[in-house]
Amino acid sequence: MFEVGQEFIIEKGNGKDDFWHMLDGKFCSEAWDCVSRYIYAGLQGGSIMEGWMKEENEMIACCNDGTRPVIFKIERVDE
Repeated sequence: MFEVGQEFIIEKGNGKDDFWHMLDGKFCSEAWDCVSRYIYAGLQGGSIMEGWMKEENEMIACCNDGTRPVIFKIERVDE
C-alpha cells in the first residue's frame, strides 16, 4: 500500500479532517492504528516521544503486520 519515501502531511484545522478519515482511504487501517497516537500528539503540539528519540518532534513506529511490516518516521514540523 505504501512506497519507499512516500510522505503524508496532516495539518490541524485544514478543514479536510485528514486525521479522522485516515487521509480519505490512502492509509492502511492497521498501520494507522499503530501511528495515529503519535500523529495526534504532534497535531496538538505535544512531544511525540520525549526521552525516547533524540529529537522530541520525531518518532519511529512500525505497522504490526508481521509479514509485511512498514516502518514510519513521524515528524512534527514546527513552522
